[in-house]
Amino acid sequence: MKIEYALLADAAQAVGGKVFVLGGGWNLYRSASYPAPVQFAVAIGLGFSTSEIGMKYPLNIAIADESGVPIVPEMKGQVETGQPAPDVPKTASVKIPVAININMSLPHPGTYGIVVTAGTSTAQLSFEAIFAGQKVELEPEGSAPERGN
Repeated sequence: MKIEYALLADAAQAVGGKVFVLGGGWNLYRSASYPAPVQFAVAIGLGFSTSEIGMKYPLNIAIADESGVPIVPEMKGQVETGQPAPDVPKTASVKIPVAININMSLPHPGTYGIVVTAGTSTAQLSFEAIFAGQKVELEPEGSAPERGN
């Protein structure tokens, strides 16, 4: 089994053997303040050979900041292929789409990494969270503000 693709999206669904992606393939998140609530999806395509059918495989997603500090607890699950339909040729590989929608809070701007592990296959994604608001001009250090009477 191998991860054939993994991508970030605004939202995703896996229905009827297909993955439906809304706003897919991004790598930049903008917020005017942090911590920032964020909703996104990880769309994953898994490929299996005929000898791997009917087995269960672990599927895990870890999200961490640039220091390697986990942002949310690791998401753990499993995937099983099931049996292909009778009209599918015996030599055909089995494809399983997976869509995982995530709601979380980004504590600060920076680089965030996502590691998807399915069986022994791994895919790594990342995105940059940046400040997108107006910056406030502060007085230079050492200058005292004027005070009224």
